[in-house]
Amino acid sequence: MTHAEAASNRDGRWMHDNYGPVILGGTGERWDLLQLSKNGSTDGGNQLRHRIQALLREPDGRLEQELLAFRGTITIQARGRELSVQLDSSGRSWALASDLLERYELPFAWDASHRRLLIGAMDVSPTFREDGVQAEVGWPLFEMSLQSSSAQVILRGIVRPGTNGDRAWCRVVEFAEEFGISIGFDPLRLGERRGG
Repeated sequence: MTHAEAASNRDGRWMHDNYGPVILGGTGERWDLLQLSKNGSTDGGNQLRHRIQALLREPDGRLEQELLAFRGTITIQARGRELSVQLDSSGRSWALASDLLERYELPFAWDASHRRLLIGAMDVSPTFREDGVQAEVGWPLFEMSLQSSSAQVILRGIVRPGTNGDRAWCRVVEFAEEFGISIGFDPLRLGERRGG
């Protein structure tokens, strides 16, 4: 089930306050995957399940070809110090989420059961991003959420295996935008958090 469906008690198992989309009678706290495209229909969960079933019917080779690949390592500036990041084929920079969070002294905890990084920052206001990381990259996704009762999702990233186990990666510019970090380009550099 999607967050929108589960939050709206669509499973009918564990009834709770409806914190799903407003159009489903909820408070609007969880609307993830209600729509898969801007102004699209509101049956995102059904569409997603149909897409998954179609992919599972495809030969396994197709999934392997669609994995997001890192093409090289570069160094950027983050808070005046060098930070090693990876570039994908589209030129987007990716960094280990833990490296960015530590660099900006943002407390976090890994919730393995939900594949989620819980962030202890009360001055972040998550925004809806149409261009956020989606499952099409081929890697398992993780969520970065506020460590609060509503656990609002800040951004999504990918989980890739590494020599020291699975590692959580996020796009550098998206991280900076969500956490209010000043950005400069040519070369890419991250400054300080606004107000912090």
